[in-house]
Amino acid sequence: PPPMRLADAPPPALRARRASAALVAAAALAAGALAALVTLPPRALAAQRFHLAAPSAPIEAVVRAGATVALEVRARGRPVVTVERLGLDVAGRLDPDRMPRVTDSTRRAVDSVLVPTIPVKRARIPERYRELRLAFGPRYALVVRAYDDGVAYRFETAFADSLVVRAERATFRFAPGDSAWAAIASCRRDADCWHTSWEENYRHVPLAALPADSMSFPPLLVGTAGGAALLAESDLWDYPGLWLRPVRGRSAVEAAHAPYPLAERIGIGGGEFEQRLVTRRAPYIARVAGTRTFPWRAVLLADTPAALVENDLVWRLGRPEQLADASWVRPGKSTEEWITGRVQHGVDFVSGFNTATYRYIIDFAADFGLEYHMFDAGWSDDVDPTKLNPQIDLPALVAHADRRGVGVILWHSAYGLERDMDALLDRYRAWGVKGLMVDFMDRDDQPMVRFYERVARAAAERRLIVNFHGAFKGTGMERAYPNLLTREGVLGHEYDMWSDRVTPDHALTIPFVRMQAGPMDFEGGTMANGTRRSFRVVEERPMNQGTRAQQAAQYVVYESPLQYLAASASDYRAEPAFTRVLAAIPTVWDETRVLAGAVGDSLVVARRRGEEWWIGALTDWTPRTLALPLDFLGGGAWEALVVEDGANADRHAADHVIRERVAIDPAVALRVRLAPGGGFVARLRRR
Repeated sequence: PPPMRLADAPPPALRARRASAALVAAAALAAGALAALVTLPPRALAAQRFHLAAPSAPIEAVVRAGATVALEVRARGRPVVTVERLGLDVAGRLDPDRMPRVTDSTRRAVDSVLVPTIPVKRARIPERYRELRLAFGPRYALVVRAYDDGVAYRFETAFADSLVVRAERATFRFAPGDSAWAAIASCRRDADCWHTSWEENYRHVPLAALPADSMSFPPLLVGTAGGAALLAESDLWDYPGLWLRPVRGRSAVEAAHAPYPLAERIGIGGGEFEQRLVTRRAPYIARVAGTRTFPWRAVLLADTPAALVENDLVWRLGRPEQLADASWVRPGKSTEEWITGRVQHGVDFVSGFNTATYRYIIDFAADFGLEYHMFDAGWSDDVDPTKLNPQIDLPALVAHADRRGVGVILWHSAYGLERDMDALLDRYRAWGVKGLMVDFMDRDDQPMVRFYERVARAAAERRLIVNFHGAFKGTGMERAYPNLLTREGVLGHEYDMWSDRVTPDHALTIPFVRMQAGPMDFEGGTMANGTRRSFRVVEERPMNQGTRAQQAAQYVVYESPLQYLAASASDYRAEPAFTRVLAAIPTVWDETRVLAGAVGDSLVVARRRGEEWWIGALTDWTPRTLALPLDFLGGGAWEALVVEDGANADRHAADHVIRERVAIDPAVALRVRLAPGGGFVARLRRR
C-alpha cells in the first residue's frame, strides 16, 4: 500500500489498543509454537550430528552435539568406543552437561610427510588425516581428527583472561565383554594416590571387572571384537596428565586428573632420595591461560595388537619441534653402574665409588664404541649437587671420557636439580657434560608437568640430552624436544634387584602397551640369566628371567634412542663377541615392521637402519619355533649374523647363546627356535 501520511495516522488511544492486541496475538502464536515443539517426535529434537572419515582406512568418527557431546569411534563399520559427556568444567564458563549449540563447523585435510630429528620407528612418517573443528560460540571448540590408524580429539579455548579448570570430563565406553591390559597404580603409604612412578605390571581383565576403587593410567590397551584399540594422550603441557577410573558395572573408564597442589612437604622417594610430596590439593585440576589448546586424547586402532607396535600416532600429535637446531642431539648407548652396585671383577683395584672404577667403566664404553657413560646416584650429594663425592674426581673423569669419545650423563634427583637448575646446567656445560638423568618426580599434576618442559628446554639451551626416570608415561614431548631421548615410566630391569615381577610375560606386554606412548628406558642387557627354575633375586648381581639371547633381542624390539648396558663392565669384557653385537644394534631406525606377535606371548620385529635389517624375537616361558617371512628384503643374496638360544638354554644354561653367520634366501622363510623365556637376534646384510 502507499505510505501512510501523518494526517492519516490513527489517534494514540487506538494505536495503544492495536499494539496490545498484537502482543496478545504474538504471545498466543509463541505458545502454540512451543506446544508444537514439545509434541514433536524425538527425531526432530535429535542432536546435531557430524561425520568424519579417515583418508583411506575404514575408520570414522561421529560427533553428536546436543546438551552433551559424544564422540563415537568406528572401525570397519562397527563401534569401537564411544566417548560420552565430553567437555571442560570451568566454573561460570563451561559445563559438559550444558553444552552450547554448535555455531560453526570447518573441515580440512592434510597429506604430508614428517621427518623426525630422532627417528624412533621410521625416518619418514606419513601425516595423513581429516580434521573437523566444531565451534561452540566464539570461545570454545572441539577438534577431531581421523587418521588411517586412529582417532584423536581435543578442546580449544579463546578467553581473554585465565581459566580455572575444575575437571575435564570424558567417559570411554567400550563394548560389553571387551578386555583390557591395564596398569593399576599402587598407592604409597607416605603420599596420596596421585603419587606414583608409573612402574606397574599390566593386568589383563574384562573392562567391567576392573577394581571399582582403582585408578589406572594410559596407555590402556583394549581387545575388541574387531581388533585392538589403545587409549593414550599427547601434547601434554602446562596441564595435568590423564588418569582413568573404572565405571562400576560398565565396560567403561572415565577421565581423571591430579588436583592442583596447594601445599607440599619434603619426603623420601624410593626409600632413599628426597622429593616433594603434596599434602593438600585444590578443588580444581589446573589454572591455565584462557586462550590455548588442550591435550589430545587418542584412540589408536589396528586389526591386531601386534599391528599397534608400528603405530606412532602419539608422536604425530605432539607439538612440532621447539628447538631451532637439534643437529647436536646424539642417540646411542650408555653404560649404567647403579644396578650392579659398581662391582667389577678381574681388576686390580677395589671397585666402588672411586675414580679407578669409573675410569675402568669409561674405558670399556670407549673400547666397545658406546656413546655415553652415566654417573648414577652417588657422584654428588643428592640435594646439593655442588657437593661432589670426594672419592671421585668428576671433572677429571669427564675430561678423560671426552678424550676417548664418550659423553658423560649425570643423574639428578628432581628436587636437587630444581633448586638452582640454571647455575647447575651452566656448570655441567662448562665441564663438558653431555646429558642428564632426572629422577623421582613421581607426579603428573600441573606444576610437575611444567617442570618437565622447563628441564627439557633449559637442557636444550646448553646442548644437553635428557632421560626422565620416576616419570609419567610418554605424551609426544620428544617431538617438541628431540633432546629428550627417553624416559622410564615402565617397570624395568632394575626390579630384578629386589623382586620377581619382571617376568617374560611382562617383558612381552610392555611393547604392546607402554611403548606405544613413546620411548621407554628398560635398562636391560643383563649378563646373569635365569630359567624359570634357576632365577634368584640377588641385589648386586641382578638376574633376569629369561635367556641371554632374549636380553639381546630386547635392544631390537624395545624402542629407545638412548639405551643402557646395565650389567657390569667386567661381565661384558668377559664376553666380547656377544657384547659387540649389543653395541652394534642401532637405537634409531629408518623403518619398522612387525612380523608376528601376541600380547604377553611373543613378538617379532624387523627394523632397518640404512642398508642393514635387524630382526628381534622374544617369547614367554613357552618355547616356540617360528617361520618368519623375509619378502620385505626384496631379491638378492643376504647374509645374517645370528645370536640365538643355545641347545641347553632351557636348563641351567640360560646364558648360553649361539653366534653364527648363515646365508639367507629372501624367498625362504627364516626358521627361528626360541627356548622358554628365549630370544633371537639377526643382523642381515646383502652379500
